[in-house]
Amino acid sequence: MGIKSSSDDELSGKAAHIQVAVASVEHNGIETSPLNQEDEARLLKKIDLFLIPMFGVMYFACFLDRGNIGNAKIAGMATDLHLVGNQYGAAVSVVYATYVIFEPVYAVLLKLLTPKFVLSVSALIFGALTIATPFSGSYRPLMAIRVLLGWSEAGVFPCIATYLTMTYRREELGRRLSYIFLCSAISGGFGGLLAFGLTHISTDSLSGWQWLYIVEGLFTVALAPVAYFWIPNRIDQAWFLNNDEKDMCAVRYETNMTHYDPDEKFDIQLVLLAFKDWRTWASGVIQFGADVTLYAISTFMPVLISDMGYSSYHAQLLTVPVYVIAALSFMIQAQFSDRLFLRGPFIIGNFFIQIVGYIILVTAKPVGVRYFSVYVVAVGLYTPTALNVGWTQNNFGPHYKRAAGVGLMQFVGNSAGACIGQIFDTRLQPYYHRSYYISIALTALSMIVATFVMLYLREANEKKAEAVAVGAPNEPHLGDKNPHFTFVL
Repeated sequence: MGIKSSSDDELSGKAAHIQVAVASVEHNGIETSPLNQEDEARLLKKIDLFLIPMFGVMYFACFLDRGNIGNAKIAGMATDLHLVGNQYGAAVSVVYATYVIFEPVYAVLLKLLTPKFVLSVSALIFGALTIATPFSGSYRPLMAIRVLLGWSEAGVFPCIATYLTMTYRREELGRRLSYIFLCSAISGGFGGLLAFGLTHISTDSLSGWQWLYIVEGLFTVALAPVAYFWIPNRIDQAWFLNNDEKDMCAVRYETNMTHYDPDEKFDIQLVLLAFKDWRTWASGVIQFGADVTLYAISTFMPVLISDMGYSSYHAQLLTVPVYVIAALSFMIQAQFSDRLFLRGPFIIGNFFIQIVGYIILVTAKPVGVRYFSVYVVAVGLYTPTALNVGWTQNNFGPHYKRAAGVGLMQFVGNSAGACIGQIFDTRLQPYYHRSYYISIALTALSMIVATFVMLYLREANEKKAEAVAVGAPNEPHLGDKNPHFTFVL
């Protein structure tokens, strides 16, 4: 149902009055709001309280079910399934074959299929596949399950990221993404603790790594119906908001119309705009370099630490503080990114930090120094990955171009997952020098591309400002081609 007309039945008289009176003014690319700041702050806190934990738990489950293969390996999975050569690496990689293909599809279809349907059904399916994994028995069935796991999980993160841009303004996005990625860090740390506990379980019929998959899968399956009834398809229709708060959400839609129109109709031409925009593919290259490190840490860190000489159980526990450092680093940086309304400098700076960590890993032999270098990489782990998603969301429009752009960017970026099992070939253990050299090169490439994109956006903003100064009209339907649509640097 639309919110553009003041006669719309969903709007109260008060909201309609405000809606007509709204004069959207942009300052430094940020839309001003006619709402009382304290009222709006309370509204955002309430939305955060109800939405972000649910999205965070869903991303937590998704990341946990996909990444627990690293903990399972050092607990005996490879031996029990008779994996030889680099079959383990292939099992890690194959999940991303379908994951990257379907990410753009789910992102575009989110509004058509509805968020609650896409997210809850995805959780139900990938939870069931997680439960099935310990019963695969051998390499081929394991590969089949991993292929289906990628297909079912592909709908989670792109849809969460797209939903956030449908709900929050651009300057509010970085902090919310940090909350979601905090759950990724928790899944990494908690996954290590959970693996430490569950892999100690051994029965006549099931080993510890099998119990790890079963427990995590049951948690995800139980989450699916909760998500269906919890997640509103539109924030101005949310069950947890009262009428006045829904009215304020409607006003926020109106003042943010330059960047998001909730009533935009599907048009395949808008989707194709994302394919034609070179920035889509540049964002994908940036994301690829960021995801190489993300997947190296999330999937192979238990293996890397184990290869430093620690037992499997100690290796699982030693992953926990690394994720704590990664999460704290991003939480702090995301706050400053939103406050300064900047993305590029944070992305570039953290790529540099990652490279420093990799160089230490390549050159150091003492175990303590190598373990320290994992922390250095972790400091820069989440900021490029998450803020590049936010950067793309901030700078693409209208909605279906934005959704397709983010999906395609994730398609390119998450292809890193399909490569990571080959980059970190277990036959290169314990030092993985070739793996780190490749990671350094890809990270440096992403840093260079991010710098170029930021310089381009700055020049584009100058041209837009000149057009506005001579009287160019505000035409929201043009999306990011609108002179009043200011790019975020």
